[in-house]
Amino acid sequence: MNHPSGLPAAPDMPPCGTCAWARPELGALRCVATGLGEEEGTRLAVDQRGCAYWEPTPTCGPCGACCREAFDSVEVRDTDLRTLLERPERIVTHADGWRDLRRVPSPLGEGTRCASLQGDGAAAPFRCDMYADRPAACSELEEGSWNCLFARRRVGLSPG
Repeated sequence: MNHPSGLPAAPDMPPCGTCAWARPELGALRCVATGLGEEEGTRLAVDQRGCAYWEPTPTCGPCGACCREAFDSVEVRDTDLRTLLERPERIVTHADGWRDLRRVPSPLGEGTRCASLQGDGAAAPFRCDMYADRPAACSELEEGSWNCLFARRRVGLSPG
């Protein structure tokens, strides 16, 4: 049996309005788990019981998905002066002029992660060792945003 969103149903889940994937919209909400971006997804009632993909809003410390294997590159723009000036050793400039943050092999298995990411999420929470100097691409990614949830899906922390 499917949930009204089209996703798998699950008994006794909290309401959709409390789910990390829910975005308020004119007295209802939009389930971005069913869409391809922050502005897309199925409209649902706020009090609709959640589906099998329901999850609370994540916190960064035990997650770190956006800095781990979820993304292959983090752009460093010309406007990221603090990053460019304070952390030049963390920037890779490619032959075509593209700049991004240095990546290192992930100690968690496959892929790479940002060289600035410290911790493992279990014994030590994930932390950025250049947080104050991070580029705009990092500071613009907000906890619980669609990009955050997409990163969590890519590393297997969110269903879907």
